[in-house]
Amino acid sequence: MIEIIQNKENLDKIEYIARENGVELGRIAGRLDGIDTFVIDELSCDEFMADGLIRAILNLMNLHGIDKARFELPEHTELLRRLRFIGDKPEIESIEAFFATPC
Repeated sequence: MIEIIQNKENLDKIEYIARENGVELGRIAGRLDGIDTFVIDELSCDEFMADGLIRAILNLMNLHGIDKARFELPEHTELLRRLRFIGDKPEIESIEAFFATPC
């Protein structure tokens, strides 16, 4: 069973780690930029885990009233497009609207 847990020991960033049987499979991290935008600037995992980790951290932001996200991950631009997180710009204008549309 894969678990995605928030790393609350990292006080500099908001971070999720995916693990299976104690083995780390991936991680994602970001920071708040102002009061309404979350910047994702770290992603380390394969494509399979990327979708789940990105959705998990976006859901956390949505639950806390943060409605915009920006990806500062130039090395993952094509992956983010393929997974339909971004279009022409590396951002999500409304996390709430993103989750309201079908996959």
